[in-house]
Amino acid sequence: MVYSAIVRGQGVVQGVGFRPFTYRLATQYRLSGYVKNLGDASVEIRIEGNKEAISEFIEELCKKAPRVAQIKSITIIRTNPLGLKKFEIKSSDFKRNIFGSVIPPDIGICDECIKDIFRVGSRWYYYPFTCCAHCGPRFTSIYETPYDRQRTNMKDFSLCDECMKEYESPSDRRFHAQGICCSACGPKMMLLNGDGSLYECENPIEEAVKLVDEGYIIAVKGIGGIHLATKTTEDEPIAELRRRKKRPNQPLAIMSPDIKTIKTYAYVSRAEEIQLKSWRKPIVILRKSEDYYLSELISPELNTVGVMLPYTGIHLLLFQYTNEPALVMTSGNSSGLPMVIENEEAIKKLKGIADYFLLHNRKIVNRCDDSVIRVIGNETILIRRSRGYVPLQIETPVSIGEKLLVALGAELRNVGALMYKNKCFLTQHIGDTDKLETIQYLKEAINFLSKLLKLDFNPSIVVCDLHPTYLTSHLAKEL
Repeated sequence: MVYSAIVRGQGVVQGVGFRPFTYRLATQYRLSGYVKNLGDASVEIRIEGNKEAISEFIEELCKKAPRVAQIKSITIIRTNPLGLKKFEIKSSDFKRNIFGSVIPPDIGICDECIKDIFRVGSRWYYYPFTCCAHCGPRFTSIYETPYDRQRTNMKDFSLCDECMKEYESPSDRRFHAQGICCSACGPKMMLLNGDGSLYECENPIEEAVKLVDEGYIIAVKGIGGIHLATKTTEDEPIAELRRRKKRPNQPLAIMSPDIKTIKTYAYVSRAEEIQLKSWRKPIVILRKSEDYYLSELISPELNTVGVMLPYTGIHLLLFQYTNEPALVMTSGNSSGLPMVIENEEAIKKLKGIADYFLLHNRKIVNRCDDSVIRVIGNETILIRRSRGYVPLQIETPVSIGEKLLVALGAELRNVGALMYKNKCFLTQHIGDTDKLETIQYLKEAINFLSKLLKLDFNPSIVVCDLHPTYLTSHLAKEL
């Protein structure tokens, strides 16, 4: 007897390779049906076949889902069989809206993609935008759900024949990977002079690193924003960066190629190593070792330093052309303003701060600073919750029901939040909201979250600090 059921999964199930995983699992159990993304970032699976096989399929679905997937709930509805002959991935359904799911955060480059970058003869050999269904930008790349290529920043890049074959091949890890591209069809890097004119060179990343080694400050565009990079073994470039950025004492984040290198200048516990190497790739605050040999200007008068590992092909390739053990990788902005994400904006706003610009022609949809954590004992403390965490929900023990609550925070180190039922969604790190640009950024981040969650932005409750002159207090009154 043929059994049939509709399975609806909520949580982080789009943009993590969940549909290809479901396809392979259903094929393994010889089941027919389909899987498709729904408009609220959940998935719907229709499954037909042997009753025992369906039970095992659902059990495996929850146990062996992709590493970044988070299945918060599964709903199973028994239905009448339709006589489907095969299992397929269907086009996304915009009409469905069952609030409760969200796309994943940006995912640091996976080990398999790293191998592709350094494998001679590979189509991704030294290609900085290499990714697959299990890694790459998500939150910073999407315009709206469902998570399909045409609603991301990859819509401007048509797949070449080879990429299309992999995109359509169930046995390939790039099967239905929306960010898939290669050197033949994907985004390209470029190096610009300080005035925005093209710096003629064969390899923009290699040339940019040569300039860093000479002591210059380079603006480097990544996936969530633009960093300012310079060398870490000499005081002069860092002192100049601080002078230009008007940031005299605040610690600067640095990036190293691997754990082995980090251990030459900082102590790394097992718990800290796990965090550094996790798919989130946050900045981890580490204790300087007795043999610390980097510039003291990175974190003046502190016994700690904030370090992260490369989380994109762009960052990995920077370290292929330098002997520096680390590079300063701090937010590309003027003091107190949001991090820059547009090419033209970078040239305009970072002129006089950066000497050269290492940019690319892929749009950053949502800016997102690096997250910062510290491990204290057995506890992981979030200092700044942003890339790798946003827009994941935080479930609370209290529900506010069918209302939308908007919280705007205070003035310093701001984030905003939306709450609906018992789910709270924090924005990415906003910064100090004492300037027009940052309060506008907060408004945009809140609006995007509501759009992502398919919520009509009509808050019933607005929460802010009681200080009457904060811009967040004025925004609360406006809302």
